[in-house]
Amino acid sequence: MDAWLVDLDEHAWSPGRHPHSGALPRGRACATPEENRRAAEFTHASAARRFLRARLAVRELLGERLAVSPAGLRIARTTAGKPYLPDHPHLHISWSRSDQLLLLAAAGTGPIGVDIEWLRPMPAALDVLATVYPALPVTADPEVFLPAWTLLEAAVKATGLGLSRGAKDVDLALGPGSAVSLRGIAGHGPPDAWYGRAEPLAASGALPSAVAAVVTRGRPPVSLNRLLRRDRPARTLASPGGPAPFVVTL
Repeated sequence: MDAWLVDLDEHAWSPGRHPHSGALPRGRACATPEENRRAAEFTHASAARRFLRARLAVRELLGERLAVSPAGLRIARTTAGKPYLPDHPHLHISWSRSDQLLLLAAAGTGPIGVDIEWLRPMPAALDVLATVYPALPVTADPEVFLPAWTLLEAAVKATGLGLSRGAKDVDLALGPGSAVSLRGIAGHGPPDAWYGRAEPLAASGALPSAVAAVVTRGRPPVSLNRLLRRDRPARTLASPGGPAPFVVTL
């Protein structure tokens, strides 16, 4: 499994030579007409820029992972909105964007779902969570909202059903404070075959503090902090003579 955490504000996307893996496959990714249409609907230019950069980053990083041209990489969606790769069905993918953060993951071992939320105040947080997750205990601490919401989103992305249809199948275990883990998902194989937990991600450089979660099936729990390895220098995708590199922390 691979995971990438991307800052969508600090740098422009500049595909080119990668310092660790050599030259990227030829063919720069471009926004699709549908992505350009959606970007034009954003009120603020910064939101549109983040949206487009996220979509370009997904194709560039997956293209590198698969050693194929990002420009020719087809990403489709099921009727429920779950993304998949028609030409590479062995690789399961999921991504999430929150403010300037993009979290992308790819796994060859089975379904995967990820979600990330930057930390911020949430008015009436538990009331919002209870609307999609009625099993929320009345004694839940407000601090549990973002970890629970993030893990719930990751779980329904893994099943491909989305919140409206899939939240009822998810069983969360709320620990002390803001600790939240996945107890199981009903209706998608053995409920205890699913693994996941919400983890805090400390602020790093220009990246804000966040909560992130990854949900997988049939493999031990995955630690995003271990995958992202914030103690290691950031990898970059840079174009010689081009704008500043697009930072990818692994």
